[in-house]
Amino acid sequence: MNAKEQVIENLKNWLNKTSIISYEERIAFNCWDKELKKIRDGKTKEVYVVSFKTKSTNVEYNENGEITSFFEGMYCFAYFDAETLELLYISKKAGYIEVDGSY
Repeated sequence: MNAKEQVIENLKNWLNKTSIISYEERIAFNCWDKELKKIRDGKTKEVYVVSFKTKSTNVEYNENGEITSFFEGMYCFAYFDAETLELLYISKKAGYIEVDGSY
């Protein structure tokens, strides 16, 4: 298993273990090549970034059974240390999710 496959597998395991955020199984995880990025603590580090989409939620129907409101899942980005392949954090539209599951 190469590094990109390993970080995707690590992310899936973390998501399933913590149940903090769901992911859409029908949309593939995408892992970019290792890159040098400025991460949120201001340091520059080599990381792998994995994108995934959360499950769609909050479907509302009217009395005729027609969809009146639908909130599509959002894209999230998981940052992994390129040396250790450890999850650093997950970035989403409304902030960050820490490795311990806190926001």
